[in-house]
Amino acid sequence: MRRLLVFAALLALVARAEAGILAEAVPVKYNLTVRPGEPVARDVVIKNLGDAPVVVRARFSDWTMSEQGDMEFAPFGSTPNSLSGDVSLEPAQFSLQPGESGVIHLTMRLPEQGPATRWGLVLSEVRPVSWPANRLGPRAIAELGTTLYLSRIGESSTRAELVGMDASASGDTTVALAVRVRNPGERHLYSSGRIVMRDSTGAEVASGDLATGVVLPATQRIFTWTCPLRLPPGRYAVTATLDTAEPELIVGETEVRWPLAPPPVQPVALHR
Repeated sequence: MRRLLVFAALLALVARAEAGILAEAVPVKYNLTVRPGEPVARDVVIKNLGDAPVVVRARFSDWTMSEQGDMEFAPFGSTPNSLSGDVSLEPAQFSLQPGESGVIHLTMRLPEQGPATRWGLVLSEVRPVSWPANRLGPRAIAELGTTLYLSRIGESSTRAELVGMDASASGDTTVALAVRVRNPGERHLYSSGRIVMRDSTGAEVASGDLATGVVLPATQRIFTWTCPLRLPPGRYAVTATLDTAEPELIVGETEVRWPLAPPPVQPVALHR
């Protein structure tokens, strides 16, 4: 599998490249609730915002995600929740003049059997029609992504659980908090949140936002917040408030004693 080092950059609205490529994919994501067996049609628009003609090649890809939110490409059809066999696109290749837009037509159908939610990626590779004869160095290619989610489960059925809040040292002076969010359901959900840290008197000493991210069905995701301040020794109450689009917010609290106690020393087993 090929690693997605910066997945956010892949899904950015506009991709730039050294060879003068400036392109845009609209939209960057489809969240669709569908009736099993019924076809659904959507379009992805690719815009050539650069000053040279380009060639666009479109294909599907699977992707996976770790608990930490790291994502990787996977061959289409290789994951349990793949859309392989359920989606098609046309055209797979076309050219665009400067300022011109092209449309990729998607046809999707979710089967009645199997996972209730499936996902994948439309990758649109954008490259120059011809390379400058006098250009040296690497040849730049832009790759735009549109994420697809198809589910027969409605958004109102999602439920998230806050299952852990773990503190760790970030360097010698600050604390990092890992918030574990579990999705026990069959549809993906999105989680965002805010962290507030208070000292033993109840005064707020630090706060910040947790990044918004997807939590896939039947998985858990770790969202990390790092305190921006050097903390004096003491006890701190840390509150996490999560917004997962449910009617009520999810709130959790833990206590942090700073500095953190060093991990216990494990005995060394002697083998004779």
